[in-house]
Amino acid sequence: MSWIYFLVALLILAGCGPESKTADSAAVLATVAGKAITTLDLERYEQELPDYLRSKKEGVAAHRAHLQSLVDKELVLREARKRDMAQLPDLKHQLSKMVNKRLGEELSRKMVDAQFTVTEEELRAAYEEQSLGWEIWPAHILSASEKDARDIIRLLDAGASFSELARERSLADDADKGGNLGAFFSQSGAVSSLRDGTFHLEEGQISEPIRTIDGYEVVKVLKKRRIPFEKLRDDIAKQLSRRKWVSRREAVIDSLKKAHDLRYHRDRIHVVLDGLHRRGLDQAQAQVPLAEYTGGEIKVGDFVQGLLDVEKGALPPDSAAVSHMLEVWILPDSLLALEARAQRLHQRTDIMEWKEKNHRRLLASQLRLDAVEGRVEVTDAEVRAYYEKYLETYRSLPGVIEMTEVLVNTHAEAEEILARVRGGERLAELAFRHSVRPGMKPVGGHTFADSGRVTIKSLYQSPYRTLFGDSNSKDVGVLQGPMEVQGKYSVFRLDQPYEMALLPFKQVQRPIRVKIRKRREGVLFDAFLDSLRQAYSSEVHINQDALARYATAF
Repeated sequence: MSWIYFLVALLILAGCGPESKTADSAAVLATVAGKAITTLDLERYEQELPDYLRSKKEGVAAHRAHLQSLVDKELVLREARKRDMAQLPDLKHQLSKMVNKRLGEELSRKMVDAQFTVTEEELRAAYEEQSLGWEIWPAHILSASEKDARDIIRLLDAGASFSELARERSLADDADKGGNLGAFFSQSGAVSSLRDGTFHLEEGQISEPIRTIDGYEVVKVLKKRRIPFEKLRDDIAKQLSRRKWVSRREAVIDSLKKAHDLRYHRDRIHVVLDGLHRRGLDQAQAQVPLAEYTGGEIKVGDFVQGLLDVEKGALPPDSAAVSHMLEVWILPDSLLALEARAQRLHQRTDIMEWKEKNHRRLLASQLRLDAVEGRVEVTDAEVRAYYEKYLETYRSLPGVIEMTEVLVNTHAEAEEILARVRGGERLAELAFRHSVRPGMKPVGGHTFADSGRVTIKSLYQSPYRTLFGDSNSKDVGVLQGPMEVQGKYSVFRLDQPYEMALLPFKQVQRPIRVKIRKRREGVLFDAFLDSLRQAYSSEVHINQDALARYATAF
């Protein structure tokens, strides 16, 4: 039986193992050192076993194979306990971390999640007080200076036609359309200056001059409408719930800091920085506390490891960032776990069963590691041979995307760019004059040019990769957009087709090596299981008659 079969058996039945069943509740199919495996155990295991892992045998032989998986689970756990693996410091530390995380989550649900509600009245109040849901259909006149814009407002106040003035005076490309932008826009689709200067206006009203990157805008609200509360209710509820959750959690953590007399040693933050970026930590440095409280402490070494676990490589660069991470990530989890123990949540039946399940899983994983570690070597020649044998399966490298993009700040600007291209203007020229892309930070795997040319390398994700896919020929030359990209709006075009390419050997040699190694480790583990079956054969008893009756029933 390979490792995956054993792991599935462990995950399905751990936490409510054979000892929880008796012959009174179900027939005993097998015993392992006196522990019963019943028909209920096997039935549950088979119900949850994925189809691809089911035995290819039929009838009683298939059930016997599945029963053997449950027997093997007990044999592995028995051997791990015999070797006293539960006392290994790393295993005990790993289990402690898992339990503390679960306890913190349980207490957070009790003291944070369950302690606030969002009422219908609050949702409706937010809708009204924040003027949510409003959309306007604007027309605009673009001027070069505030003086010109105010002169236009004077003429409008005197009775001049907005559309006629737009045709005569506007510097915008849509002047011939009377400045009509041709669609409704929401508050999220407008830059802050236009949003603040227009959304309070009623239909027919004219704005004051509004400064934008192109000059000074005078805007008239042609139409105004509001999305009904019912359509926005769920989004408003999510936002209010999140704000209340954050506020409640901060209050709970503050109360725990006071209740447990939290004390900081901020003078040791430089040691944390050394441990993260420079010399590392010696044993003495790792053991000193960075924060202490009644009932516990956070050691410098544990904090450094916690940051490494949380940040996944994006490490805090300075003392201020370290302090922030301590307050936001490490301290709350530690205090919640401490308080959960004070409230005896760790003695709750479901938590104890969960802990036992994960203890068994860690024991089994450690035993497997001991059985196969260092016993498999995969040569470079074997990896190369595997690659060449299955070459076509590695023809999965996404093609290189070549496209042209105009990226602007607002949906309205993107709509304008789209209209101008459809009117005959070249996308590359508009990119040179209007795209905000050159002023933005570079994006990994993307190459940008002032003319709007974009090259997206293989295996790099972006909104364009999501849209076009890993290969594409049907969208070549098709003008698309506006599409939201990095909080801005894009009008774009795929310039040439691209196809899937072969993954280079250098890129896949490591996963190939891992695949070969795991396959061989599986063979070793199967041999190890065979040795356990022989060693404990006198302690394993299969009730063949009960198994036959079970097979007939199912």
